[in-house]
Amino acid sequence: MSILSRIFKIGQASANKVVEKFEKPELMLEQAIADKEKQIREVKQSVQQVIATERQTKAQLEKEKAEKFQWEQKAEAAIRSGREDLAVKALERASEHEARAAALEPSWQGQQSSVAELKKEVIAMEAEVAEYRRNKDFIIAQSKAAQVKKDIYEAKARMTNNRSPDDLMARMKAKAERQGYEAEAAKEMSISPGGTSLEDEFKSLSSGAGNPSVQAKLDALKAKLGTSTPG
Repeated sequence: MSILSRIFKIGQASANKVVEKFEKPELMLEQAIADKEKQIREVKQSVQQVIATERQTKAQLEKEKAEKFQWEQKAEAAIRSGREDLAVKALERASEHEARAAALEPSWQGQQSSVAELKKEVIAMEAEVAEYRRNKDFIIAQSKAAQVKKDIYEAKARMTNNRSPDDLMARMKAKAERQGYEAEAAKEMSISPGGTSLEDEFKSLSSGAGNPSVQAKLDALKAKLGTSTPG
């Protein structure tokens, strides 16, 4: 795992803490994006230092190579002038710079490779943050839709668990039906088996006994039919 990958993992852990702290998805996403952008800025500063070191190493390498070439030129000039002793000293100095250049070469190449790798990782991190920004609105919409569904299901659950309104309606309905049955029973009890109330029967008896004409007609009818009035 590279240095940038480890830094990115630390950033994810920080983002998780932010997610637990905030409730609104837009705040969580904005904070996560801000954290990643901060990481990228910090990483870029580190990469800039690596690039500066690579440039410095490269400059030192080129200087050593240039010094080697100059001393070789001086050695040639000494030979042409018949000063072999100076040529030897010049070649010794050229060898010193050649050795230094040989030592710097692999270090510079390693630094150059690291810079190229770090640049790629920074680009990848920036692309990831850009993707988060593009998808932020969609993620927020999904989160809000999920929250609405959750609220609906919780409301239904509360309605299912709370049977008080239904029980009250059932009791009121049963009470109304009972009162209706009691009213019918009271009406039924106010009627005699013959279909009229006792009070009505007594009234009819009184009205029949008090009318002589009706009584005479009744006696005549009984005599004709051969029946007698019960004593």
